[in-house]
Amino acid sequence: MFEEFDDKDLKTKLNSKTWLKLWSYIKDFKKTLLIGLISVVIVGLVETLFIKYISQEGLKNFLEKGINNSEFYLFIVGMIILIIIEAIGVKFFLYSFSTLERKTYAKLTSNVFSHLQELSYSFYDKYSVGWLISRTTSDTSRVSETIAWSCTDIVYAITKLVFILIVMLTISPKLALIMIVVVPIIVIISTLFRGVIIKYSWKVRKINSQVSGSLNEGISGAKTSKSLVLEESNLKGFSLLVNNYRKSAIKSRIFSSLYFQIIAVLTSLGIALMAYFGGNMVLGSKLEPEILFMFISYTMMFFDPVLSIAFTMNDMKQAQVAADRVFNLIEIKPEVKDTPEVIEKYGDYNKKKVENYEPLVGDIEFKNVTFAYSSTNKIVLDNFNLKVNHGQSIALVGETGAGKSTIVNLLSRFYEPTKGEILIDGVEYRKRSIYWLHSNLGYVMQTPHLFSGTIKDNVRYGNLNATDEQIVNACKIANAHDFIVKLENGYETEVGEGGNRLSQGQKQLISFARAIIADPRILILDEATSSIDTETEAIIQSAIHNLLKNRTSFIVAHRLSTIVNCDLILVIKQGKVVEKGNHEELLKLKGYYYNLYTNQFIEEQTNSIFQKK
Repeated sequence: MFEEFDDKDLKTKLNSKTWLKLWSYIKDFKKTLLIGLISVVIVGLVETLFIKYISQEGLKNFLEKGINNSEFYLFIVGMIILIIIEAIGVKFFLYSFSTLERKTYAKLTSNVFSHLQELSYSFYDKYSVGWLISRTTSDTSRVSETIAWSCTDIVYAITKLVFILIVMLTISPKLALIMIVVVPIIVIISTLFRGVIIKYSWKVRKINSQVSGSLNEGISGAKTSKSLVLEESNLKGFSLLVNNYRKSAIKSRIFSSLYFQIIAVLTSLGIALMAYFGGNMVLGSKLEPEILFMFISYTMMFFDPVLSIAFTMNDMKQAQVAADRVFNLIEIKPEVKDTPEVIEKYGDYNKKKVENYEPLVGDIEFKNVTFAYSSTNKIVLDNFNLKVNHGQSIALVGETGAGKSTIVNLLSRFYEPTKGEILIDGVEYRKRSIYWLHSNLGYVMQTPHLFSGTIKDNVRYGNLNATDEQIVNACKIANAHDFIVKLENGYETEVGEGGNRLSQGQKQLISFARAIIADPRILILDEATSSIDTETEAIIQSAIHNLLKNRTSFIVAHRLSTIVNCDLILVIKQGKVVEKGNHEELLKLKGYYYNLYTNQFIEEQTNSIFQKK
């Protein structure tokens, strides 16, 4: 979702620190930048030279001497040379700055995306996907566009202004001052109108974003709206947004039209004053006609760059705000990270020293582990202890918010204990690399995510070096092969965005196959069967049985039928273990687990009877 600028951004001052940071991104392209800037200066000089050449060399000679063939042809050749030089300059600066824009955008976007890969799991709990996409695309695009083109406009405008002033002040300071008198008036009016115009244009864009969002929700939620009879309410809300958009757009157009009409009048006033005083000077033989022509032409050219600089400075303020947002994101530090000593031995995200990774057996121990989220400081796991031998299967049961997912997230080192230690194979896991652990970890979520591409591609994400034969074998173990081969394109079937062309159960089976082909030593199933039907659950139950063989596993379960064969079941309540044992032992206790299991069993049997009827 695109994030609009606020009114306070109008008052933002240009900050050299931000632009120095941006320079660090474009300095690698300084050759391209230099060629572009030189080309812009040449184009600006040629345009002002062109007027001077026509006035002094053309009109002067032809008015005084008449048209001489040789001089006329020389004049034409001179104009053609200037036009060719300008055309070459335009080509070079367009190519240079479009290249600079693309390279800057690519570098900024790549750096942001790369940094997002390094950030901790907890980071994604705090920031929405829309916000991150806006930083990675909209803001980086605005910054790169401003660097390439707004800076170009400023250099171009300043070149023209400086050269025009030099020529005019050199030839006739009096006439030059007549033109300059109008400039402060234009600057004042531009400053007054600029804030109002930009304010309404931003408001129009903001409301337009809201209109798009409302339209998207109206279409995507059409079934819900009809079931709740919300059509009239939705229409009123949408109509209100459209009317606000219309009113703001009209105000924006009115102020823009009024501003440009005032500027047009002031420009005409400047030209009129130039013509009046210059004409009197020509009549009094104090000024040549061709010089008056040149001054009037320069006056017409002068005000465009003045306005360009005023509005370009505002673009730079917007770009600076966008750049600050991007840099603030890039400068966020991961909450979970390796120590320098660990990085030295095992490498980091960019360069992993896989040759130093020890084999992971799968013995796990939680020692007096307490955890509280940094945002709330509320303890969600209190003095938790657990010892697991490799190959064992551990089930975690409890009500929502009890701390089940916190345990597996701590084991996965998505978070780290506030107090206590977690040992893997007898070593505190913070003494080894995050990527060492993750390369030995399989995690199947309640809502599996599939990437755009084929089924084969998605399974191969578990092991990028897997052969087609290994992929098929993994799918057979996960009980996914049978449904895959029935699809029109089999393993080459496109799954769609997020896997939306497949059912929830099919996506889950593919995620199991992806975990199998990775061959993790530690496996985590987080509510892996809670969002599927009972028929698919039977297939997945078999897949889970295959998946748990010869590996340490943790199963967060809502449906207790999936965990009856686990070696150890922990009943978690308010961050503490209140019951533990295997299925039979817990039933004998006739406590929380017993009540939960019997209630689910009765419910499932009742549903089965009604389905048969």
